[in-house]
Amino acid sequence: MTSQVQSDLRSSVQAEPEPVPEAESDEFHDVVAVLMAGGIGTRFWPLSTPQRPKQFLTELAGRSLYMQAFDRARLLVPAGRILVMTSADFLDLVRQQTPDAPPENVIPEPLRRDTAAAVILASLIVADRWPDAVMAVFPSDHFIGNAVEFRRTLAAAVTRARQGGLGTIGIRPTYAATGYGYLRLAASAEPLAAQRVEEFVEKPDRQKAEQYLASGQFLWNSGIFVWQARELLQAAERHLPDTHGALAGLTDAVGDGAFSERAMESFRRIKPISIDFGVMEKARDVWCVPAAFEWSDIGGWLATDQLIPPDECGNQVRGNAFLDEVAGTLVIGRPGHPIAVVGLTDCIIVHSDAGTLVCHKSAADRIKPLISRILGL
Repeated sequence: MTSQVQSDLRSSVQAEPEPVPEAESDEFHDVVAVLMAGGIGTRFWPLSTPQRPKQFLTELAGRSLYMQAFDRARLLVPAGRILVMTSADFLDLVRQQTPDAPPENVIPEPLRRDTAAAVILASLIVADRWPDAVMAVFPSDHFIGNAVEFRRTLAAAVTRARQGGLGTIGIRPTYAATGYGYLRLAASAEPLAAQRVEEFVEKPDRQKAEQYLASGQFLWNSGIFVWQARELLQAAERHLPDTHGALAGLTDAVGDGAFSERAMESFRRIKPISIDFGVMEKARDVWCVPAAFEWSDIGGWLATDQLIPPDECGNQVRGNAFLDEVAGTLVIGRPGHPIAVVGLTDCIIVHSDAGTLVCHKSAADRIKPLISRILGL
């Protein structure tokens, strides 16, 4: 059987949703949402580039993952209580995609220093502007389904955060994943109930991942965090004193012309480390709320089903593609650039101005080191 698919990017993407209403409710009255939007997303090359990384791509689902994250944050709090931590290189993208974000709430990081620096700086700003606030920290490059369950999960976490400690959102494993870090709980996970995290567990091998899945005591680490700003800062002073000290004097410069130069001086003194390694794994009072929503970190081309639904042959297509006896294949191109695919199964084909990727899905885990060579990373 021969099939032909032509899909213009401008018409194939999902229609933009109605504007999200500003939220303000008692359960989130003291919450500040923090969006982490500084990553470079090399696994999505050649669409994702250092100048326009994964979280800002609109070719996959109409609204970028970052725009979707901003929409979700507005389900909890008004735009005036959303901070965006991003690279100085992405300021224009942030402003274009979320013009409702107050300029003083978009914080440019001059250098990439992993998540600990961004989270600590955000906590300092929140503690300065909203001293008693609870922070909800979100990656801006993840897929989250079911907004109602998202709100319910965050409400449970915020309630627990007001009592102290450092919280995270755990994801119930749906398969024995070896590409995620895990959270080990003291007992089987209970829906929407805050429980103590006994241990952060690194990415396991297949046998251990199957054991984790069977036990019911392990959750995937989502990278979503909830805490009072002052609680995080106390932990940062204890476990990452150099990073905390380098950033502590920056809050009075946010929003003025001196920030860029002073931030560069501070970030140059910081060693890159994640908030997980630097603080969460060492802290004493760490708890977790199991999520009630669908979640994916969209970690590579194999995880795009939520963004590009497969057709009856299992193909996912964006762009000007012609397929003949093709199944289970992802094809993404540009509207004016025809892509002809014949007799392939389970492949990845992506073309953009930055380059062209052709890969069998079974070799997808080899994409990142190859692209790092291309980009010189």
